[in-house]
Amino acid sequence: MRTSSLLFAAVAIAIAVAAIFAAAAAADTELGRWAVAATGLPGLTFDRVTDGEKQVVAGVSYRLTLEASSSGAKDGRYEAVVYEQAGGSNSRKLVSFEPIH
Repeated sequence: MRTSSLLFAAVAIAIAVAAIFAAAAAADTELGRWAVAATGLPGLTFDRVTDGEKQVVAGVSYRLTLEASSSGAKDGRYEAVVYEQAGGSNSRKLVSFEPIH
């Protein structure tokens, strides 16, 4: 009986951890799409986020490594820094968006 209880607990923890990572990946993807759109560069299309970090300060600062493509140009890697203010105001600012060479 004890073994089945431990197995159940382990499975529940694994499912919870997987859900947390999936939610974080979805948030990174949404921020990456927003960052590419915020550049205002014509024809630049978000492809995917390859890495991401966040730092909590008076809000949250995100540093994303992402891939984007442009019509007539080859795909590129970029580093985007996005700042979100605290307090639920849901205001974002694109701090920087630079190509990675």
